[in-house]
Order: sequence, then C-alpha cells, then structure tokens
Amino acid sequence: MPLESFETPVAFATARTVDDGPVLECAPRGTTTATQPLRIRAHRFYPVSCEDLFATWMRRSAWDTWMRLRARSRSTFAPYRGGAFRLELAEGPTIHVISGAVNDIRLDEFLSLSWVHHNTSDHGSTVDIAFRSRQGGTGLTLVHRGIGSRREAAWLMRFWSTVLGRLGHYVDDNPHLARSA
Repeated sequence: MPLESFETPVAFATARTVDDGPVLECAPRGTTTATQPLRIRAHRFYPVSCEDLFATWMRRSAWDTWMRLRARSRSTFAPYRGGAFRLELAEGPTIHVISGAVNDIRLDEFLSLSWVHHNTSDHGSTVDIAFRSRQGGTGLTLVHRGIGSRREAAWLMRFWSTVLGRLGHYVDDNPHLARSA
C-alpha cells in the first residue's frame, strides 16, 4: 500500500549500525592473561573508498587531525615498513606517550603497528588494522593484541572508541575523500 503524504518511509539500518566495539576479549576460563593476553577488537564502517580510508592512516596530516585527543597533543609518523611513530596525547594534565613502528603494510588492505604506552605499562603490544571494501564504503577491523593489563585495556578501550569516532568525523568533514557508490 502506498504511503500517505504525512507518512515517512521506515528508515532501514544503515551501514554505520554494524559498528562494533571496541570489545575487550579476555582469556578463557581456566587460563591466565600470561598465557592469553588481553586484546581489543573493533569494527567500523566508513562511507569512503578503501584507498582513501587507508590514506587517512598513512598521511601524517590526516593522522594528526583525528588521532590526537586534545590541541596540546602531537604526533609524528613515518608511514613505511620499519618507520617509527610517536604520539603525545594530552588528556587533562596527563601526557600519554605512545611510540612504536610499522611492522607491516599491504597497500589499501592492512597496517600493523608495534605499540608501547610509556609510563603506564611499558609492555609492548600490536595494533592490526584491516581495510575491506564493502558495499557503499570500507569496513575497518582493528585488533589491538598483547595488552599487558586490565588497566591498560580500559584506557585503550576509551582511546580507540574516541579515535575511531574522530576518524568518522574526519571522513564526514572532508568532502575531497572519494565516497564509494
């Protein structure tokens, strides 16, 4: 039956509703975190091409815009295998210093970073980001593995939630990024 003039069509779920996480994945019962370290997993959808979303992770100017937490934050990034990065993230009076290196890059598909959050745990972990073309955009899957403590995992959960949200705003606010059809 056709809609009346005062009715609006039902809005079906958009691709953004499939966003998931970050979710903390813990060790199964009966094991310890020493044998099964903590990891965080998140899935997000961005309505841009895979190439453009990957570029937002590889361009320092883009990274500096969406990765920082506050205006006082700073970042450096050398986007090639073996290249180093450093984030100085201002959160209130605290400056979180994170450094690492690029472990692996597969153009428009995958990025892997070593990750050390200094003065918190100094325990190294790994961040893997996969990019997959999906209808109307790109699906991003982030897995941060090898997290040394629940305290660190709690901070990283807040961090990745904020950063992936800021990445979405960056994508939305930059019309020069190619929108997927």
